[in-house]
Amino acid sequence: MPRESYCEIGPHGRIDEDVILGYRFAGDSAPLRIGSYAIIRSGSILYADTTIGERFSCGHQALIRGRIMIGDRVVVHHKVTLEGNLEIGSGVKIMAHVYVPSRTKIGDMVFIGPNVTILNDKRPMRTQTRLAPVVIEDHVTIGGGVTICPGVTVGASSFVAAGAVLTKDVPPRMLAIGSPARFRSLPAELAGGNLPENMLPQTDLFGAPSDDSWRRE
Repeated sequence: MPRESYCEIGPHGRIDEDVILGYRFAGDSAPLRIGSYAIIRSGSILYADTTIGERFSCGHQALIRGRIMIGDRVVVHHKVTLEGNLEIGSGVKIMAHVYVPSRTKIGDMVFIGPNVTILNDKRPMRTQTRLAPVVIEDHVTIGGGVTICPGVTVGASSFVAAGAVLTKDVPPRMLAIGSPARFRSLPAELAGGNLPENMLPQTDLFGAPSDDSWRRE
């Protein structure tokens, strides 16, 4: 059973052993709230003062800190770190070993590949902290190993190639490639946004073989 109980969770959840739900911290003011049909795997820690929608799924050893708003049908894979005070929309998939710092805003239907690092401080430890949050708009795809520098906005329906380093805003519906990233017109086969049949099912390699409940909602 989960080791903490400062949590309100909807029905039909699947919660592994060795999970902490509602981890308390100084200044928290509300329990962790999770919608129905959640899947939370062992080793994960979810803080109080966070709200998560329906059909959430997370892998092993995910860290989800306080004061986070997460929409419906979000998948967070193993060893992802979501620092506090951020917003994530619905239909988002975040692959393994991703770091998302405070104040980041992620829209709906966003895919973030493995080993992506998002930054929010242009001069860490050298000046008084003035965070420059990253914004990722709807239907963005971010390939593996990408670094997004502080203050960058990634425009809607853009596609960021693996290994890119984003040092300035990515215009909507563009391909970003290289380090530092250069922008090109989005090829026709990558246009049109992320496919709902890929983004909305609550599945991974070790989950249910299919989930078509989104088609009926």
